[in-house]
Amino acid sequence: MNNYDLYKHTPVYTTKELLDYCVREHSEKEAFAFQNKKQNVSVSFVQFRSEVKAFGSYLFDAGFHNCHIAVFGENSYEWILTHFAVTCGKNVIVPIDKELDAGSIAELLEDSDSKLLIYSNIYADIAECLQTMLPNISYINMKEIPSLIENGKTLLASGYTEYIDTEVNKNDLASIVYTSGTTGKCKGVMLTHNNFCSCMYGACCNVLLTGASLLVLPLHHTFGLVASVFAVMYYGYPIYINKSLKKFPEDFKKCKPQHLFAVPLIVETLYKNIWATAKKQGKDKVLKVLIKISNALLKCRIDLRKVLFKSVISAFGGKLDLIVSGGAPLDTKYIRAFEAFGITVLNGYGITECGPIVAVNRNKFNIAGSVGLPLCCNEVNISEDGEVLVRGDNVMLGYYRNDTENKKVFVDGWFRTGDIGTIDEYGALHITGRIKNLIILGNGENISAESIEEQIYTIPYVKEAIAYGKDNIIVAEVYLDEAVTDAKDRINADIQKVNQYLPQIKNIGKVIIRDTEFPKTTTKKIKRNYGGR
Repeated sequence: MNNYDLYKHTPVYTTKELLDYCVREHSEKEAFAFQNKKQNVSVSFVQFRSEVKAFGSYLFDAGFHNCHIAVFGENSYEWILTHFAVTCGKNVIVPIDKELDAGSIAELLEDSDSKLLIYSNIYADIAECLQTMLPNISYINMKEIPSLIENGKTLLASGYTEYIDTEVNKNDLASIVYTSGTTGKCKGVMLTHNNFCSCMYGACCNVLLTGASLLVLPLHHTFGLVASVFAVMYYGYPIYINKSLKKFPEDFKKCKPQHLFAVPLIVETLYKNIWATAKKQGKDKVLKVLIKISNALLKCRIDLRKVLFKSVISAFGGKLDLIVSGGAPLDTKYIRAFEAFGITVLNGYGITECGPIVAVNRNKFNIAGSVGLPLCCNEVNISEDGEVLVRGDNVMLGYYRNDTENKKVFVDGWFRTGDIGTIDEYGALHITGRIKNLIILGNGENISAESIEEQIYTIPYVKEAIAYGKDNIIVAEVYLDEAVTDAKDRINADIQKVNQYLPQIKNIGKVIIRDTEFPKTTTKKIKRNYGGR
């Protein structure tokens, strides 16, 4: 396997430059598509920039400049429009997780010094609570945006140019993004325009995108924003906005995406749906035979996957050939499984503090088990204790108003990710665990909890698991599939079987069975320092 030259692109350094570039290069091409009140809506790049300028002008004229503006709601055209309207005027956007309650949102609004909250009408009840709690902040319902755009167009027509004349520099603060916090309090990550744009540029140099894209990742997370929106816009392809996972199958058929950005949970769900459908139709055995035939033909350099698995691909709209996964570790079995159907799955790695993408595999240089090659915008190093360090244009300014944490995470110009990893002979990065999850035994041995959990998950009826050290032994705490009636009776014996495949030092000494799921962050990651432990 040989690496090859990076894909060529024209660098841009701010969201304003990105928008101008898209209009210059892609003009009247479709930028966004979505459904609004059962009507199909299409927006070109030219129209999008026009509406950004109009909404931004309205905000400026209303007194909102040189300030922090929060956005709160489900994925929508209005959300994306708000992000650009705010950042292209040198204001700072503060994305708020739509899963949070009013009290948590109020804390973030105060912590971020936000002066305005632009919210979706779906969450109007929460906004009403916030108006009572924080009366000094201004509020705009997204349903008002069409009329506010018209107000902005009137301003522009009258000669108002303060907004469009505002200069935005690459090192200007663009966003304060709050981490979900699996092991502690949320921190506000300060990301500049160049953090975003260098990350987008580097990712596009590693990965070639073609065709339409279906937006399913939440926009308040930087992976969803940078990969699913900025990168696709940069390439000039249409983005179909999925507003709810319930409409996932329907939107696949409407959009007919050629690529998709996803987290492992979505990849796993798509895979399970393939086999559930095949079994329901009585075609699962035939599908297994076709996979064996196809794999044999591939060894002879005969590729008939588009023909043999046409029915599988048709469930995804008929054109899907690339999935880029990030946000959490992805089991290599899914990469191999989708490859058998003719769909390439590229695993990547990132962290919000790095804009967020650090490394990603390439279309024709895909090293299963790795998270790919570091982007050209950053350097990656491994410290003596195995921690992944990052330095580059995509690394944040720091945490907002949090000097204590800033001193902890920056060492000699390198950002400490908190992840443990290695770099292989190809230059690809491998992530093996989190430093905070290390199990430190009495004999001084440091063991990655993730390496043990990976083996625990080979037990089919284990739905959730964490491993940790207590009283100098390794404890496995598990939540089991309630549909498997004898799971509680079998688990100890099956853990002993797992121990046979683990080095003795990693053997599990105690099993704790949970009656309920683990507490999780809004990104569905298990909270390891939850109150029960």
